[in-house]
Amino acid sequence: MCRRPLALLLALALVPACGGSDPPAAGDAAPADVAALDAPTADAAPDAPDAPAELASPPDADVPAPLDATPDAPAPDAPAPPDVSPDLAPDVPPDAPPTFLAAYPLTARFTEGGTYDPPSHRFFVGSLADGSVHRINATTGAQEVLFRETAPGRWWTLGMDVDVARRRLAVCAMDDRRAVAGTDHPYDGYVWVFDLTTGARVARYPLAGAFRTAACTDVAWAADGSLYVCDRESPRIYRVDPAGALTTFVTNDLLSGGVVGQNALVVLPDQSALLSLVYLPSRLVRVGLRDRAVADVSLRGTFFDGLPLLSGADGMTLSGGSLLVAFTSQVTRVTPTLADWSAASAATVDVPEGMTDMVHTPGGDYLLNGQSVNFAFDRATTPFRLVRFVGTF
Repeated sequence: MCRRPLALLLALALVPACGGSDPPAAGDAAPADVAALDAPTADAAPDAPDAPAELASPPDADVPAPLDATPDAPAPDAPAPPDVSPDLAPDVPPDAPPTFLAAYPLTARFTEGGTYDPPSHRFFVGSLADGSVHRINATTGAQEVLFRETAPGRWWTLGMDVDVARRRLAVCAMDDRRAVAGTDHPYDGYVWVFDLTTGARVARYPLAGAFRTAACTDVAWAADGSLYVCDRESPRIYRVDPAGALTTFVTNDLLSGGVVGQNALVVLPDQSALLSLVYLPSRLVRVGLRDRAVADVSLRGTFFDGLPLLSGADGMTLSGGSLLVAFTSQVTRVTPTLADWSAASAATVDVPEGMTDMVHTPGGDYLLNGQSVNFAFDRATTPFRLVRFVGTF
């Protein structure tokens, strides 16, 4: 696909965007290795689930639009390419403690987003290269293609999230339209929903039903079954309610970026708010789920990654009461200093460049080196991997 004009435009826009960023703060941690690659460490006990809080139901921001969200007919899984090992290992028995590897070499290319499903003990990752969704056995590392879109288009898969209680996987997908003659917007955004028991895609939501030129970067499930979706091209967050109705949940200029906008989304454990990550200039934004109030999180410490070119805040995960943010060549731990996450402190450690997301598991936090900057500039890559993060702050 043709990426060089976009890359040049982004690179030119990067210089003024980064000029106002805070300089690195004194006291940030020294560089650390991403993982020890010899023997797997002992598994940690699973995190205790947070008690869901009841969500208020404010009036919808937009009138719901008709959706192409009819469940897909169950179909056989897409065949795995020759270099993918079939996942022949049985599911982990319920009474057996899960085991993890220190690193997982990936057959998926340009893996922008990933997630982990505790009941099946599987990782899931996407691909900017071909829009596929891959499933990885966390015990053995065996991998298979769960899904590959066959509809016409240049497909990307990006952020994803598991609804453990309802056994669903939501995946953010985009059709790259930049080579389409006469188009007035670069991407069409979609959300795909999969049944984790059968592996079938059961729903497909075109985000144009909420906003005509909507794109999609990440998704996050709430405890009540609502799904929230962020848009990197527009300062909007969308919501798919438990009945499947799609609306624009909030629109606010604080969700815009100077180069690239929203790139990741999480729901706080107490269900009070969303945290949205803006790529460049890098910021963290709090969006109230009850009142829809939007405000920058007041951060003390470094929240900036200057090198390589086009580095930014790419992916994040909640872990142990803090937020771990994957920058291109850094990991930043954000710890709330106020209980509502309106203010927080940040500590940073350097990691090898190319990171795109972080995935939390009972066996530790894993870094995904999806190398999206190399994808944007059509540059050579290193092997794609999911690696346990063992750095200290």
